[in-house]
Amino acid sequence: MVLGSGVEYKLRFSSNNKNSSFSFSNSYTSIVSDSSNCLECGEKMRKSIFLFLILALFCGCLSHNSQEIQSIYHNKLSINNFWVYYGSNHVEELSKYDLVIIEPYNYNKEEIKRLKELNPKIKVIAYLSIGEVDKERDYFEDCKSIIIGENPNWDSYYVNISSQIWRNIIFNEIDKFIDMGFDGIFLDTVDSAIYTNQKDDVVELIKDIRKRYPTIIIIQNRGLEVVDKTAPYIDAVLFEDFSTYYDFKEKKAKFWSGNDLKWTDIQAERLKKLNIIVLTLDYVNDEEMAKKCIERAEEYGFIPMVTKDIYLNSIK
Repeated sequence: MVLGSGVEYKLRFSSNNKNSSFSFSNSYTSIVSDSSNCLECGEKMRKSIFLFLILALFCGCLSHNSQEIQSIYHNKLSINNFWVYYGSNHVEELSKYDLVIIEPYNYNKEEIKRLKELNPKIKVIAYLSIGEVDKERDYFEDCKSIIIGENPNWDSYYVNISSQIWRNIIFNEIDKFIDMGFDGIFLDTVDSAIYTNQKDDVVELIKDIRKRYPTIIIIQNRGLEVVDKTAPYIDAVLFEDFSTYYDFKEKKAKFWSGNDLKWTDIQAERLKKLNIIVLTLDYVNDEEMAKKCIERAEEYGFIPMVTKDIYLNSIK
């Protein structure tokens, strides 16, 4: 604040680690000649100071909340490798990785404990589909009233994810996984929610999962159209089909090319700016294909996984 022939009030605050400032100035050619004018000026001054103090406090709160979200939800992971495995057994082989994503119904509490005994630093993540349900789940009957379509590629069904029935199922599943000793969850079929025009609903669901479980690790599979909105609430994103995709008709993996490849490059650049770990998963036919996928992922600073098994039942 500077007083003299002119009066200037300047408040500086920090928002998202960038300094910003608001200033208000008013010049006076005469201050003393009229007492009523002095009173009026003083009143204006007090109102102006009060207004800017409120504004600064509000902006400061926004900045604090933004930093608090990142400090609580991010940076819980420090990994060099990972594996996704939906089979069973192979506890010793899995223990060699820094992080594993497994099918929770194929393991019991004792096996999760054993996995952590073999590797105390390992992070064990439970698979959880939040956009689809398949017939094998024990809660399938409860979902029949909220099914909105079928996914023929995987013999599964799209669901209304805003339904309280579905939300209760999701929360119950996470409670089970935490009790089993899992460190977090892997949110699959986010793309299915987007495909069925439930973009906003899936974002809200992920937000609510984070609010309910503030300390667990949350990894999102794809959902790249909404990852800008979900990034503050997740720890990592898995970019499945980063360099390749699986052709179900020809039953083999193929490299992306042309505009499709450019699209993956654009998404990769976006993900690099989100302050989250990026994992990649590519399906390959041979070692040469695998090498190219790994090299491309590492060029972006991502952590790669490649496999010949589209069903992810292989440990190598």
